[in-house]
Amino acid sequence: MLKRAIAAIALWAGFGLAHATSVVPLYLDEIIDTASVAFEGVCLENRTGRDPQTGLLATFTTFEVGEVLKGSVGSTYTIKQIGGEDKAEGRHFKIFGVPTFAPGQGYIVFLAGVSPQGFSSPIGLSQGRFEIVQDASGAKVTNGRDFHEMSQRMSAPVLPDASRTKSTAPMQRMDLGQFKQLVRDRVAAAR
Repeated sequence: MLKRAIAAIALWAGFGLAHATSVVPLYLDEIIDTASVAFEGVCLENRTGRDPQTGLLATFTTFEVGEVLKGSVGSTYTIKQIGGEDKAEGRHFKIFGVPTFAPGQGYIVFLAGVSPQGFSSPIGLSQGRFEIVQDASGAKVTNGRDFHEMSQRMSAPVLPDASRTKSTAPMQRMDLGQFKQLVRDRVAAAR
């Protein structure tokens, strides 16, 4: 078991996500710029089991893609992340910070490239996973962080509503349409 855990950690570091396991907060421009793929989608399912390529416990999450914001993906897209819980076999392997996805829930996901072993996780782990939530004023996105802080390096006016009121209160939700347009504009400017 210790051998397998050491192999998993070496594999994790070996495919370039060691940086992502740190708790260093990323700015929104870093999340967008670093992603090779970004899309809005709904989680269809999670399947956990032994990965045939590596032999490690892995979770395969499939999304129905509603809109591609960066890169190229089909109408469905499956990511493979290290770890998970296989209740049928009584196995559990958790890597701190690897985000989970709930079937039926909408997300905007910013993904790093696929490793040689086929693994892919959101940029900055949970930082690149934005949940779509509904409130009284409509659809919003959130990853639990303050959009004021995350977007401070981006050109103004990133958050026009907040800049008009000069609010210093944390803004943990942003309008879905406004967020997607912000991403589209950043991707277009980088071309």
